[in-house]
Amino acid sequence: MKKIAIIGLGYVGLSLAVAFGEKRDVVGFDINPKRISDLRDGKDLNREVSTEELAGAKGLSFTDSLNSLGNCQVFIITVPTPVDEFKTPDLTPLVNASQSVAKVLKKDDIVIYESTVYPGATEDICVPILERDSGLSFNVDFFAGYSPERINPGDKEHRVKTIKKVTSGSTPEVAVEVDALYADIITAGTHKASSIRVAEAAKVIENTQRDVNIAFMLVLIRLVPLE
Repeated sequence: MKKIAIIGLGYVGLSLAVAFGEKRDVVGFDINPKRISDLRDGKDLNREVSTEELAGAKGLSFTDSLNSLGNCQVFIITVPTPVDEFKTPDLTPLVNASQSVAKVLKKDDIVIYESTVYPGATEDICVPILERDSGLSFNVDFFAGYSPERINPGDKEHRVKTIKKVTSGSTPEVAVEVDALYADIITAGTHKASSIRVAEAAKVIENTQRDVNIAFMLVLIRLVPLE
């Protein structure tokens, strides 16, 4: 069974790391030493994961050292993609995470991205960084996947395991492997997309639908007087 590294331990990465850590060996990596120290003490100050859930993830360990990821074969990147002052996606965390993973990338490893991106970003932005900084060839020496995060922060009912997961891979064989990886922990089931770009587009559509629904509700709140 391949060992997993989760890169970025915010509300997405930590929830995913705990879910995988209940079944297999997982290393949770974050560049914030204080975050790592708290998690090692069994405390999630963001309160997305309980102390009991952390304790139950027997296969999960935490580190802020890249050297500790050398024996991992699957890297799941869950860093944020904020918007800058010009309303443009800031891919800096994604670029930095890709550069970090490239330093420990080995032959036959798989890098899976969960961060919200536009269609094409994984293969056009991230993969070239992995190739350049690792010296390995894409879809020959290493492979990629994309599985958009679908976690609703603060929602204690709909958790990572109970929300259907879209998956994809850079080759048909890797797509099957990535889908099986998530299917092992997602009780709601998975949907294997036909390509990484299709999976990326699915995330864009989902976010658009959410934003439109929020906008409709804001309009209704203004139009309908509250009693």
